[in-house]
Amino acid sequence: MKAKHLSAFILALALVLSLGTTAFAASSTTATVPVTLTVANEYRAVNVTVPAALPVYVINGTVVTADNARIVNNASSGSVQVTGISVTDGAYKVGSYDSFAGSKTIALKINGSVTTGAGSMAVTGSAFPVIAGGSSQKLTYYAKISGDAQNTTDLNAATVVFTISIVD
Repeated sequence: MKAKHLSAFILALALVLSLGTTAFAASSTTATVPVTLTVANEYRAVNVTVPAALPVYVINGTVVTADNARIVNNASSGSVQVTGISVTDGAYKVGSYDSFAGSKTIALKINGSVTTGAGSMAVTGSAFPVIAGGSSQKLTYYAKISGDAQNTTDLNAATVVFTISIVD
């Protein structure tokens, strides 16, 4: 029995000395540490092109708008959708498209959504369907301009802000 205790003691002592010897033997040491990477894509970047402007022309009393305005989803995959439109006053006051009145006033109708004044426009999914990756959505828009419009060029009459959201 003493032989077993003695051999266990000698093995334990050898183990302690071998661990301590390695630490004391070198003045410096190197260690290899792995770099672990975890990617959790909880968001996806939106890559969309919207028109730089929505031009409106008044030619001899007739209001003319562009017919080539589009929102383009430049992503190769993933869908987006217009979920909000806001219009703010510029040089003209934003008015109601359905009951248009006032001086120095502009009103807009974009894909069937109309202004009721400055602020948010009601947006429906049928007017702004989902835009798949690599596809585009045509913007059909109309404007009403008050009769007191002066001759001018490139006047910022109002500002339109499109809110575009990712659709899963």
